[in-house]
Amino acid sequence: MARLKRVLLVTGRYLRENPYRELRIKRLLESHGVEVALAIPGRDVNRAGFMSDARNDSVLLQDGACWIGGEWDFRVALRGCQGVLLSSWRSYDWMTAMARHAGLPTVGFTATSGQDHWPNDVDLCLVRSGMASRLLAYFDRTNQLIGYVPPSRTTIVGSMLHETDEPLGPSMDRESFCLRYGMDPSRKIVTLFPAGVHPYRVKLAAWHSDWSQSRIDAFIQRMVGDYLEICKAILHAGCNLLIKLHPAAYANYWCQEGEEVDLWHRHVDARILIPEDARLMFHHMDIGVGINTNSSMDTGYFNKPFIYVKPDSFDFIVPVVDVREMEACCGIPLGPSSHWHTRPEASPTPWMTSWLGHFCRIDQLSELLSDPETFRLDPAHVQTYVEEFWYRNDNRTGERIVEAALAHFETALAHPDLAVRWRRFRHFIAPGSFLHWVRKHMRYQGS
Repeated sequence: MARLKRVLLVTGRYLRENPYRELRIKRLLESHGVEVALAIPGRDVNRAGFMSDARNDSVLLQDGACWIGGEWDFRVALRGCQGVLLSSWRSYDWMTAMARHAGLPTVGFTATSGQDHWPNDVDLCLVRSGMASRLLAYFDRTNQLIGYVPPSRTTIVGSMLHETDEPLGPSMDRESFCLRYGMDPSRKIVTLFPAGVHPYRVKLAAWHSDWSQSRIDAFIQRMVGDYLEICKAILHAGCNLLIKLHPAAYANYWCQEGEEVDLWHRHVDARILIPEDARLMFHHMDIGVGINTNSSMDTGYFNKPFIYVKPDSFDFIVPVVDVREMEACCGIPLGPSSHWHTRPEASPTPWMTSWLGHFCRIDQLSELLSDPETFRLDPAHVQTYVEEFWYRNDNRTGERIVEAALAHFETALAHPDLAVRWRRFRHFIAPGSFLHWVRKHMRYQGS
């Protein structure tokens, strides 16, 4: 039986909050004696991938990362590999197809938040949670997904998004964190999660092709106005206000660097979170607030409540999904946990089916934040929520991904059918692959 020696690991979406999260997978694989080729897809391959300056990133260089700018680069990266492990992204289907053509087994995993996961037709799909698995089936039924992987080839393990090699606890205490942002440590920390204002213009145009630019501008103006009213309510309640911008605010395919930051500074005396401090913020914040965001998933991961606010001056813009279908995918009570005991038949917001916390109008927010009970969560609710949306928040998802991937790769190597053997042989004797094997063999012989 062939022994697993080398795996190609493809990174997913670039996020400034945790840009090197897949390196944890690389090191865990290496601890099992497996050599890992780390692939970094550029923006031509992954619109939300790394910028070209990542080629000079000292962390990535130290880990021997190779740049994937297109099909040829990926073909080169496959040389000498016996399996491919992909961090899920919408444009990676062709990579899976190329790996299969070479007779190589493929495994996909998720390292993001929100409701997105792209299975890419991998041999084994490692999903975030039961909710994520049911959503994949719904998206497949409604033809919103390509490369669907059926439940027989799906395993629930969690998400890598918030995992690091650091301990579970924060590396900076609350007082020091507040000092960094000029906040009073004796007051509650309320984090506002606004939608990306400039990216939202693009989304509105996509969702409503019949809208004029003036109508889009008017909607954006009303949306920003409601966010400013939320800011006033938070400050009126005597809380610290911290703003965490949407990741799209730092992605130059949506807007210019610093554009969103400048917008908020023009409107409010805001403490804007440095993206690299996101994990610290989730540890030290007391509650999150938002209108149309999936960020309640992230606050829930860290056992923190969230308040969805109903805007006063504009209606929700429902995403291009059937809200009732999404709600049917949810295995826990709908809406805020403050009302789970009533077993609601629908969620008051189309953005999240269920979350830990509350729902209110803007004029109710200040009073809600003044009530100590608002910040308390039932431990049973927390456990139920984490299991439904994340599976686990124990910082061990990376280990589960590696264990599942290794088991699949080793089984695939041990029991290939004739067609797969032929494809592997053809891949092995390709000039680049064969030369790679010769060089490695000579190096091992000389060591």
